[in-house]
Amino acid sequence: MNKNWQIGIASHQGTKKDKNEDSFFHHVSSDNHGNEIALFAVADGMGGYQLGDAASQIAISSIEKWWEKRRQKIVKRKNPLQQILTEGEKIIQQINKTIKATSNYTGKKMGTTLSLLVLNKGEYAVIHIGDSRVYRMKGWNYGLKQYFDQKVPHLVDSLNQIDEQQTEILESEPELMKLTEDHSWVGKQVENGQMSEEEARNHPKRNVLTQCLGIDSKVQPYISKGTYQSADLFLLCSDGFYTLFSDEEIKNMLINLEKEYSSLQAISDYLINFSNFSDAFDNVTLMLIRNRVSATQVKSKRTLLPFFKGI
Repeated sequence: MNKNWQIGIASHQGTKKDKNEDSFFHHVSSDNHGNEIALFAVADGMGGYQLGDAASQIAISSIEKWWEKRRQKIVKRKNPLQQILTEGEKIIQQINKTIKATSNYTGKKMGTTLSLLVLNKGEYAVIHIGDSRVYRMKGWNYGLKQYFDQKVPHLVDSLNQIDEQQTEILESEPELMKLTEDHSWVGKQVENGQMSEEEARNHPKRNVLTQCLGIDSKVQPYISKGTYQSADLFLLCSDGFYTLFSDEEIKNMLINLEKEYSSLQAISDYLINFSNFSDAFDNVTLMLIRNRVSATQVKSKRTLLPFFKGI
């Protein structure tokens, strides 16, 4: 992995389940011009059904095959993220049909969530079904500084200059933003203002999904796209993680752990262990991602940290 990427990935069956029905995949690639594109995916097989692990594996292997076949052509497109959203929505429908057909063949119910995050030159795209989540934490530069302190020491002086200038970016309060909507019964109640996030997190119907892959004939994936900064931290996770902690607790853990650890892998491993210490009743999978985007990669005049130019 080159110096542009910080990635941590960890998964565990938890303390109550006898097997891990979560599956995941990630791939970072670049073309001959150094343009990088990366895909991250998490699928949470539904434990209430008989073959949740098989359903999540079908979803992830299908995404992996599509990405392997198409990524080189997609990255050459004028607007690769829009192409990914277009193709990704079709792939989601195909995966749904495949899981449903497999379920009919085996005579056993199968279902899974699926959340995809694609990062490309300061822009992100999300395609999502179910109640796994994608978060983006913005306004948090400490982790990036910590990383470059070890990997590229000569950049630290430049970053310290930013501190001295007390720029708006560094003065802002870190914000943890949820980039997905929960396709669940409690998620609908929260959306309608009939339940708080905290009430939803502890509600007995929190595992009741309104959409997943493998049950209904058609699904309506949630899709979104936007931009990100080099310091932003992305989190993909199954519900086994975020139902243990509030969003505020997750944000504070990420902030405090980055002050202690310079590796996102070490933080991911710590969070899995802490989830199990907190009696994780479901499988727990999480991915942490940060992508340094050089100024030359960003298409627009929107700049990230100008000191990175030419690095």
